Amino acid sequence: MRATRSLLHALSQRPSSASPSKLHAAARAFNTSRALRQSPAGHELEDRPVNFYRSHGRALFKALTLAFFSYQVVYWSWLTLETEELKANKDQEIKSLETQVRLLDETRKGQSRRAED
Repeated sequence: MRATRSLLHALSQRPSSASPSKLHAAARAFNTSRALRQSPAGHELEDRPVNFYRSHGRALFKALTLAFFSYQVVYWSWLTLETEELKANKDQEIKSLETQVRLLDETRKGQSRRAED
C-alpha cells in the first residue's frame, strides 16, 4: 500500500518537480524483473554473443532440429532402399543357385538311369 501511495504521489506531482529516481523507485516496487544495468558504453551490450542467441536462439534451434530430423529421414530411407536392394540380390543369387542344383541333380539322375540300362 505504501508503494502505491508513493507512486501516486510521484505521478500526481508536476513533471519538473518529480525526480526520475523517485519515479523509478516507486515503479520498481511493481516490477518483478531485475533492473537492467547500463554500462558506460551502451553499444557493448548489443555486441555481446549472448544477445544474439537471446534474440535468434529459437530460430537457430528450430533450423538445427529440422536439419537433424531431415537427415535422419533421408538416412533411414537410404538404409531401407539399400537393404531392399541387398535382399533382392541375395534372393536372385539363391534362385540361380537353386536352378543350378536342380540342373545338376537332373543330370546326375539322368546319368544314373543310363548306367542302369
